[in-house]
Amino acid sequence: MGCAERVAGFLAEILVRFEGDAEGSAVLGADEATSRYGACTTGLRRRIAGALVPFPRDGDQDGSAFRDDIIAIVNAACRYKVALYPVSTGNNWGYGSANPAVDDCVVVDLSRMTRIWEVDPETGVADLEPGVTQQMLRDYLDKENLRFLCPATGAGPNCSLVGNALERGYGITPHADHFLSMMSLEVVLPDGRVYRPPLAELGCPDVDRVFKWGFGAFLDGMFTQSGFGIVTRMSIALAPIPERVEAFFFGVPHDENLGDAVEAIRSILREVGGVLGSINLMNTHRVLSMMEPYPRDQLDDNGLIRPDYVAEMARRNNVMSWMGAGAMYGNAKVLAAARSLIRRRLRGTAKRLMFFTPGQVAFLDRASAYVPGAPGRMVQNIFGTLNKTLKLLAGAPSEIALPLAYWISGRKPEGDAPMNPACDGCGLVWYSPLVPMRARTVEEYARMVRRVCIKHGLEPLITLTSVSDRCFDSTVPLLFDRANGQDVERARRCYRELLDEGRKIGGCVPYRVPVDEIESFIRSDAPYWQIVSTLKKTLDPSGIMSPGRYEPINQEIQS
Repeated sequence: MGCAERVAGFLAEILVRFEGDAEGSAVLGADEATSRYGACTTGLRRRIAGALVPFPRDGDQDGSAFRDDIIAIVNAACRYKVALYPVSTGNNWGYGSANPAVDDCVVVDLSRMTRIWEVDPETGVADLEPGVTQQMLRDYLDKENLRFLCPATGAGPNCSLVGNALERGYGITPHADHFLSMMSLEVVLPDGRVYRPPLAELGCPDVDRVFKWGFGAFLDGMFTQSGFGIVTRMSIALAPIPERVEAFFFGVPHDENLGDAVEAIRSILREVGGVLGSINLMNTHRVLSMMEPYPRDQLDDNGLIRPDYVAEMARRNNVMSWMGAGAMYGNAKVLAAARSLIRRRLRGTAKRLMFFTPGQVAFLDRASAYVPGAPGRMVQNIFGTLNKTLKLLAGAPSEIALPLAYWISGRKPEGDAPMNPACDGCGLVWYSPLVPMRARTVEEYARMVRRVCIKHGLEPLITLTSVSDRCFDSTVPLLFDRANGQDVERARRCYRELLDEGRKIGGCVPYRVPVDEIESFIRSDAPYWQIVSTLKKTLDPSGIMSPGRYEPINQEIQS
């Protein structure tokens, strides 16, 4: 039986199980699935064999009906030898969107599974299904008057909390590392069994949800950045809303001061500690991409913004070579002491260091509307951007970062329609390496990114976000015209050169990669990847679960 015949039989069997879906959208053939899930900001094109969209069942009081549906899907996929590719919402923009790592998979779209089973008002642990988005959780917390922060990210309000944690994503609120906030999970394995952590298996779900590590070998992490199962439920710890949220912003006037700023940030993170979220450093191009439209009439012969015009944009927006931002969370007295220390550590390095609360910035944003002329437009731009940034720092999901994807290509939706860079034609690939927090390494890294991006005709937009007092995660959006095949290929060449050059600088390699670049990281002779292969063959002997996703592809199974 060929691939098409196997998929047809598999989809027909699942259609019988899903009969009664009021929207008639639970089972999709190849054409409809490709239309719905095939769009990708990277320019990737995969053959998608079909799609399944599990939906909530009436009377499912504990999620068992959803779990049973997934078990039935997995068991049928094993019988028909059909590869599955689960997604939470599919909004993995810049890394592959909803596209599988290999061709001919059936997408399992979990975006309709949106139940928030519980948020414990005492421990702050939320129990979620994979389709719950940042905005859904924020709305739930507000409705139930629960004083916890939503772990917001720049990906926007319509992205999955579970999906981000499974990608080991991070944010800027106090619980910045979203994998560390993951306390427990339930997973349907490729053979139909259900995995739960050992404390849950002992009948102690309350303890399981408040103590991440359980006992014995820690296996929960195996289900992140992997294809070892379908997560049907997750518990995540939320940070409480503090008495006060206060953000600080500063400028680094010259590239020569970047190393001093890195050392100051490292000292601040070590000394201030728990009251801080992440600290961001953004170069001029990255900040300007948030503040002004792309100036297509001011490009040089290489298709890049003329350096003199970049300088002009920076002057009118008061943007320096690097701009820093961070946030503090706690009571007023603690933050006053932290504010004093931050001032001391940045003295002589940073310029125009300012501290704001969300309320202060909201007031200034409203007041700026009364400033006339060009100065008014400038301050409205500045305080409008700051206001949206402060809301995100305070745990309110926002689309503030999404317009970046549209800076060079794509068409923003009209009215209140949500942004979807993949469907809206944007060209975006994320290069997101880890960079040791050493002054010399960071300086060399920034020079390398600028050199490589300019070589390939891409604007060098750089952000450095602290993930600890030892390491930055850098995010570099490679923006291009996705409708132009030459631009797509140029972005791919740029990405691969960034990978090669980054490895030479203190081993700066990404913490996550686009699905079509995974294979370049795999070394079949390395014990790590040999262990991954052994686990995969043991748990998934039929090779049906997310083949090629952070794992060596089993050619024997794929053939």
